[in-house]
This record gives sequence, C-alpha cells and structure tokens, in this order.
Amino acid sequence: MSETDEKLSKGSLNTPITRKIFDGSLLVFALLALAAGLAVWFWKGPVAFDRAIDDAWALFQFIMPRVGAAVLIAAFLQLLIPREVVSRLIGDQAGIKSVVIATIAGALTPGGPLTSFPIVVALYVSGANRGALVAYISAWAMIGFQRILVWELPLMGEEFTAIRVGASVLLPVICGTVALYLPVKINLPEKN
Repeated sequence: MSETDEKLSKGSLNTPITRKIFDGSLLVFALLALAAGLAVWFWKGPVAFDRAIDDAWALFQFIMPRVGAAVLIAAFLQLLIPREVVSRLIGDQAGIKSVVIATIAGALTPGGPLTSFPIVVALYVSGANRGALVAYISAWAMIGFQRILVWELPLMGEEFTAIRVGASVLLPVICGTVALYLPVKINLPEKN
C-alpha cells in the first residue's frame, strides 16, 4: 500500500469540507420557491404553474450533471495538487505572489460558476490564503480569457475588448491584496 493510499484510508489527506444539507439557506430558498409558486398559481393560474415546473425540471436536468462534474474536478484537484505546493504558492506565507498567481489561474479557468466555485473551495481546503481566493474568483469574473475569446472579441470588437480588459486587469490583484491584509479570518462551515 502506497503512502497516499494509507493517508486516504486514514482520512488524513486533504479532508474535504462537509456541510449540513438542510441548513438555514436551504430553508430560505425553499420558502421563497413556495411563495413564488403560490403567487404564480394565484395570479397566472395552474397552466402557468405547470409550465414553470416543467421549465424548472428541464433546468435542473441541465445543471445537475455539470454541478456533479465540477464537484468531482474539485475533489480530484484536492488529491492531485499536494497541499505543500498550494501552501508554498498561494498559502498564508506566500504574500502578494499568491495574489498574482491566483489572478492568472482565475483568468485562465474556463467555464462558469459551476466550475470555478468548487475549485475555490478545493483551494481553500488545501491551504490557500484569503487574498488568493478573492483574486482567483475576481479574475475569473472580470478577465476570464474564455469569455474574452468566445464572447467579447466576436461580439464587441477589439477596441472595446482592449479598453474593458485594460480597465479591469489590475482589479483582481487589488481585490486580492486588500483581502490578504484585512484583519478578518474566514471559515467555511464544517459538519458538526
């Protein structure tokens, strides 16, 4: 049995974050969905309500495989990228270098929030500092190369894209640096 297999069997290799399934946020969203459903039924009638349920089911079927794949990617990244590497490159002792590295990684990450947010959680569990996490998600949102190439350049043209990206390129570094030096500790909830 290899060292990695031993660590996995003991549960000591990058223990994943676990959360309660039924927490306060789920209750709030369930109540909002119920209220919206009742409003549709009351004001638009049962036909509109049935159509909304069908549309919601279709959206659920579209999103769930992507969420599953993104969560698997994040879990595999936790195992593939050693904690020591994450700690050295974007951990608490990495300083501003971590913000720059995370900005580049965030800009290069393809896909939507179903990809990037599980990766942020995986990086957090692996020891990334809060400045790197903020820089990563900010870069993904503001200067994602995939969106620039697929959407912005073809639809908005070179001049607009250059102006928009030029105005945005330093923002993830600024956001990450501010987050890095804020005297606030972040904690994702653990399962009780």
